[in-house]
Amino acid sequence: MTAAAASPEDLAPIQARTLFVMRDGRLTAINDVGRPAPPRCFLSYTATAVTAWTSTAVPADLTDELDRWAADQTPAPLTELVSPPAGALRLLARHAPVTESFVGPAYAVPDSADTPAPPGITLRDCGPSESSRFRETFPEVADTLAERQPTVAAFDGHRAVAVCCAARDGGEAYEAGTETLPSHRGRGLASALVTRWARLVRARGARPLYSTEWDNHSSLSVAKRLAMELYAVNVSLY
Repeated sequence: MTAAAASPEDLAPIQARTLFVMRDGRLTAINDVGRPAPPRCFLSYTATAVTAWTSTAVPADLTDELDRWAADQTPAPLTELVSPPAGALRLLARHAPVTESFVGPAYAVPDSADTPAPPGITLRDCGPSESSRFRETFPEVADTLAERQPTVAAFDGHRAVAVCCAARDGGEAYEAGTETLPSHRGRGLASALVTRWARLVRARGARPLYSTEWDNHSSLSVAKRLAMELYAVNVSLY
C-alpha cells in the first residue's frame, strides 16, 4: 500500500512528527536513538505558511509569541530562505541566546526508476541481522541497524562503501540518512540508494522524505538528480 499524495502544507507537520518526539504539540526529543535534546524552536516554511514548534524547555508565553510571529510572516520563495529569521532569534533570545542554528530544504522523494549501480558495485537491502557488514566502514550504522530500517547499501566486493537508512522513523513517514566513503563519492551511489530505499519505505505504506542543509552540496546534488519536490525549508534554533 502506498501513502496518498499530500500537499506541502500536509507534509510539513508530518515531517515534524517524524523528526521529533512530541507531547501536546511541544518538542520533547529528537526522534533518534538515545533521544537527543531537540532544538528550542523548529520552524517549517512552506510556500503559504510558517509553522513554529517549540521544545518543552521554552516558557509557554514565549511559545505563544513565537506562534503569533509565525502566523504573521509573509510567504517568501523557499529558495530565498537561507538564514535564520531575525524575528525568531530576537524572541528566543529573551529565554537564552541562540547558540546554534541549521537551515535547509525539505524534499519529498519521487517514485523514480532504479538507478543502475556502477560496474563492480552491488546494491542490497540489509536487515537488522546484518550489522557485521557495516562494522568496518560504518560502525554507527552497525550499532543501530535495527533502529535504522529500512537500510540499503552499496558494496564494493564485501566492503560497504555507501549506505542509505532511516535516519528518522515516524511511522507515517521516514527521513533518509545517507553516507558514502570519500573514496567512492561522485559515482552516483547516494542517488541509487535513495531511490531503492524510498521504494522500501513506500512498500510499508509510508512517505519517503529527505532533508539537508543549504551548505551540504552533495546532498543538494542528490535531490536535484532525483528531481525531488521541495515542499518546505526547515530552521532549527538551539
